[in-house]
Amino acid sequence: MAADIHCKSLVLYCLIRRPDPGSGAVQFLLLEKSGSPTFPPTKFRPGEDLYHALARPMGEDLKLPESSYFPELELGMIPSSGKSARYPGVTPEWNLYPVDVSLTAEGYEALARGPVVYWWTLAEILKRVKEPNILAIANYIQHHKLQLLSGARHAPSMDAIASHWAVQQCEGVRVVRRDELRKILSSGGQAFNLRVADPYLPYQRQGMGFTWSFFTPKHAQDLHLHSMPAVELYAVLEGRLQLWSKPLGQRGVRTWKCTTLEAGDWAEVEPLQCHFACWLVPEGVGTVIRAAGPGELAGVGCIGAVGKTVCQDCNMEGRCSLPTKMVELIAEYQKPFEDRDYTRIRELATEGERDQSL
Repeated sequence: MAADIHCKSLVLYCLIRRPDPGSGAVQFLLLEKSGSPTFPPTKFRPGEDLYHALARPMGEDLKLPESSYFPELELGMIPSSGKSARYPGVTPEWNLYPVDVSLTAEGYEALARGPVVYWWTLAEILKRVKEPNILAIANYIQHHKLQLLSGARHAPSMDAIASHWAVQQCEGVRVVRRDELRKILSSGGQAFNLRVADPYLPYQRQGMGFTWSFFTPKHAQDLHLHSMPAVELYAVLEGRLQLWSKPLGQRGVRTWKCTTLEAGDWAEVEPLQCHFACWLVPEGVGTVIRAAGPGELAGVGCIGAVGKTVCQDCNMEGRCSLPTKMVELIAEYQKPFEDRDYTRIRELATEGERDQSL
């Protein structure tokens, strides 16, 4: 199969979607090429990657600026054969290669200044278009990719933006600029995990016993501890972060300590330290490095095995008592980000520091 893919021509088709301003139904962008409406196409060149291929239909044909379009989903390739009026140099049998592409606000604005395009629903495409390749893709979506009709993205996903960053960082040193980091973090609701034990996203690399992440107040935190010999490092880049902690084996509510970290501060959390971290402002940015000993993958698991354990899974079975202000702080912080009262969070943090000094 691999050899078959490489000897056949590949024609990329870009699927750009938006909700119909009137009905809300998903519309697809088509433009006129060779006298027929088509999804923006281009023929892959030998050895070319997706990002470079996209520059022709998106940058040259649609006049979109760089970094305003991002591939989200590569659909299954669709076999085709015969003669191509658009690409006479393709092999007698080739593959259609549809890719779902998202645009930034800048990209949508540029479309209004570019060439004439059509926004049609899938039903309109099937009714109006005559070209076999476009009909083949439309039928494929109708029978195999109905999720594309359930809604359209208003902005690129975090995974798409992070993957675009990663493809430009192919050497032995990867650099995350401040503006790039902000753009990636603001586009999603999860931490930006650059290194993990078992990479599952294209921009991640293997941690080889440690994990490395950037996080903001949008990313939920819980009260947990790490097994031996895992160590966790917190660094505050922007904002203020409060860290509550106590050794697992110590008993009594007065053993809990809280420390507030400012921008530029770091904190090291030893193994078997129960701890909870929360941002005191809604716009903080920090990084976490969790290092493990030999043989440990720094994943998620049980005490004495790997990763972190939350209270309900702890072998102390909930026999510890938590400070009152800490309980209230956790309850407020574990609300959805948009529902949190950061004024109350700061009050509880200040009261918690005062109470432990009495």
